[in-house]
Amino acid sequence: MKSMRTLYYSMLGLLGGLFSWALIQSGFHVFDALSTTGFVGMDTAWLNNFIYEGALIGLGLGMILQARASLWYHHDLVLILSKMFFGALTGTIIGLFCFGFGHVLQTWQLSPILSRLTSWILLGLFIVGTTELFHYHSGLLWPRIISGGIGGVIGGGIFELLLLYQMSGPEHLYGLILAGFSIPLLIGLKENRVTSSALRVLTGKQEGQIFLLDQNKFTLGYGSKNDFILKGYAEVCDLHAHIFKKDEQVFIENTDAGSEVLVNYRLVDQQQSMKKGDVIKIGTALLQYYEI
Repeated sequence: MKSMRTLYYSMLGLLGGLFSWALIQSGFHVFDALSTTGFVGMDTAWLNNFIYEGALIGLGLGMILQARASLWYHHDLVLILSKMFFGALTGTIIGLFCFGFGHVLQTWQLSPILSRLTSWILLGLFIVGTTELFHYHSGLLWPRIISGGIGGVIGGGIFELLLLYQMSGPEHLYGLILAGFSIPLLIGLKENRVTSSALRVLTGKQEGQIFLLDQNKFTLGYGSKNDFILKGYAEVCDLHAHIFKKDEQVFIENTDAGSEVLVNYRLVDQQQSMKKGDVIKIGTALLQYYEI
């Protein structure tokens, strides 16, 4: 299950790189067409250098990374699209900044290869940082950000090697899709190392769905801001329960005074540790805790 998720996220990153490449090619064609008509400003240098490419690379990767968990857990389309829009917006800004900084480094006579590699590293760090911005309670913020930076190093290194040996394909295609693949891959490998348990939904609309416990703390309820969203179940509150790890144990606690959380059909007063095989009842939803 963990390996499938990592592969899934990595393939999304690959698609993000491919989408970035398509945007870059489309944009260059538009600029060329406008420049031939004498449209004012279309011949400026910054429109045709790697700052523009960085903005669109950030757009593609940001859009995919921001929505990756929602896509994996099959959230509502509106929620997925809103996350993709936010990711595209922040990714574009990050791409402009990171690749713009690389361009500044080149003006300071730093090697073009090192300048571009610096841009990729910063892109990995910042773009993962924004995806984790609203998951500060995960307890894994900095390890994930560092994983994004390492992914940027690997992705940028692959990109430069393909350029060096003239194997980057049509207009950097191979470099972009492999760079897009590497950043989510490194994040996924880090998440797999800390994932040792999961919750399986036993009943209702989401029967069979598995929530991997890959953070130190989770929120659970029907609200769209939760880590685990339960839709279509009666008596489930907006923020119904917390699940958290402490001293190598996993606990569940009730967060709403008007709701109930049961473990093996016994009411949880405040918080309770869970063990393999426990059945958790939240509203009309039944979930089972197990180790992987």
